[in-house]
Amino acid sequence: MIKDRMSSGRKAYTCVPCRKRKIKCDRHRICGHCSRKNIECEWPPNGITLEDEASAGEDGGIGSIQSPDSRRSVDTSIVTAHAGPSYRGTPTPMVDVPHTVVHAEQLDHSILNDPRASPLARSSQSATNRDHEHRRTFPFGDGGGRGSGVGDGMVTDALMRALPQRAQADALLRIYIHHPLHIPTFLARYNKFWAMDSAHRQQSVHSRWLALLYMTLCLGDHFSDEELTTDPTMEGRLLIACEDSLAHSDFLDQPSTETIQTIICMNLYLNNKNRVSAARSLLGTAIKMAITIGMSRIPDETTLGRRLWWSLVSQDAYTASTSGFTYLVNLSHSTTSIFANVDDEDIRGGSAYHSKPINEITTSTYHIAKIDFALVVRRFIDAINANFPDASYEDIMDLDGRFRQVYQGLPTQLRPDLPQPFDISFAGSRRYLVEQRIFMGITLHNRVMRLHRAYMVRGYDDPRYAYSTKVCLESAYALLDLVRQSPQTLCRWWVVLVHVWTGGLIISADLVRGSREETTRQRQRDGVKLAIALLEPISRTSPVALRGVKVLKSLLNQVKHTENRKRKRPVASSSEPSPHDLTITSIAELEQLLRDAASQPTTYTTTQTPANAVPDQSIDFWQSLFSMNQW
Repeated sequence: MIKDRMSSGRKAYTCVPCRKRKIKCDRHRICGHCSRKNIECEWPPNGITLEDEASAGEDGGIGSIQSPDSRRSVDTSIVTAHAGPSYRGTPTPMVDVPHTVVHAEQLDHSILNDPRASPLARSSQSATNRDHEHRRTFPFGDGGGRGSGVGDGMVTDALMRALPQRAQADALLRIYIHHPLHIPTFLARYNKFWAMDSAHRQQSVHSRWLALLYMTLCLGDHFSDEELTTDPTMEGRLLIACEDSLAHSDFLDQPSTETIQTIICMNLYLNNKNRVSAARSLLGTAIKMAITIGMSRIPDETTLGRRLWWSLVSQDAYTASTSGFTYLVNLSHSTTSIFANVDDEDIRGGSAYHSKPINEITTSTYHIAKIDFALVVRRFIDAINANFPDASYEDIMDLDGRFRQVYQGLPTQLRPDLPQPFDISFAGSRRYLVEQRIFMGITLHNRVMRLHRAYMVRGYDDPRYAYSTKVCLESAYALLDLVRQSPQTLCRWWVVLVHVWTGGLIISADLVRGSREETTRQRQRDGVKLAIALLEPISRTSPVALRGVKVLKSLLNQVKHTENRKRKRPVASSSEPSPHDLTITSIAELEQLLRDAASQPTTYTTTQTPANAVPDQSIDFWQSLFSMNQW
């Protein structure tokens, strides 16, 4: 009966899940009920959402509502033209080179960012878009009137309109304050800003600093618990205010330290929101800005510019595999050395300082240590380009040794595999070290997995590559165990989600291709379930996590179905291969298996949190946890 009604000439004004539950639908394309329940919001062919009516009105009134097929094409153009904030990623064509390192590197983004997948957005996103459809296109704004000879880029009442109240801003800032900022200097300017009246701000505060403030507040809201902020539109409004402030500052023609800091922070947000293409473009802009203002040739090791430069160098290396397998920074043209190993307070106000040994922990130590990993990643990109689209196994083994050498050289406090001089619950003022050392372990195991996974499947049959199979699995299990120690904190970061997905993917491959012993298979199933459990809580707001959960759950269901079929098969034919058996002999076949799993419908159920997970830590960790070169 429902099917007959859906196929009739009548219009449907409720989504399929709300119709089945006989509840009122708010008629958004992703309705509030489905968003809260974390289920797919499916509309029948004759369904009319509020967005459809709005688009029909723009095209000539309700009488011109298109057919479902034509409406989908119109929807695409609407999202592209009016999506606010104004970033919309376009998928990079995947190089069709199965069995290669390049193919393996592209597998994560190819599966997780499949353009055929339905995008996930907060229920407020469409409302945010409608509120700001009239905005001029960022970044090509009016530049504060600079082009016409008027305006000086100082803040205006209109730009400050999106500011929250001081108390709320303080709370958001405590959640997210980041390594690209010199925190004492930023907080001093922040307190001075709030002490000014509006007229004074317009005379002394430049809009590029306001853009940086908006971006830090936006990230604070993005990473906050739901209990802290009750306004679902705040995050989007803060990002739009940041864009408006950047455009008003004429940032493309007037590069500055504040603008580079803002872009570094914005890059993190865009990656977390799965806007990878926009993040890549802005990163290239920030690198050119940094070179233009001299950051690649800084003699003073205490300057903030050195931090920013190496943050950009590291981001450039870690994102090269999604940018055509090339990096932008030529270090042979740079003379900026590593920044000093000192605390922020040590270099405040031009006071005397002494750079400390790397094994003496400061708030800079973690960020310095991460640079060595990034430099080896650059060698990885070089190895691929030397034999594109592959890398020789000799190069892979050499890089394996280099990554492990970097890890072995870390200070004891940053190595999770070594006994620590503090307990998780009693780390005092150094509590940020708890998560920093966890993240160092995650970094090593992620790089090992990415290095060897192109050879992992071959190792089941070819003993020359058995080492790759072994270390991929060891690192996959180790990485998931590390993330499990603080899942609510770590899994808010896009990069950790991708690492967890990579670990789940490798264990899934072993589940399909590896040992048939039941004890081993149970460990494999538990490993995949752990990856799902880590991804699932954040999947409500992360399209990357949602996609990963769907693929891994579907794959588990396929494996279970195959095992049940084998149990029912007559004993005489048990040794004969079945067309329904899951077998993979290459990365290409693994990818096809994952795509098949991704195309299956998924029932969304909450997976129990791992029993031995360590409770999430205080938001005090956020101040110094991660640098912008976190990949």
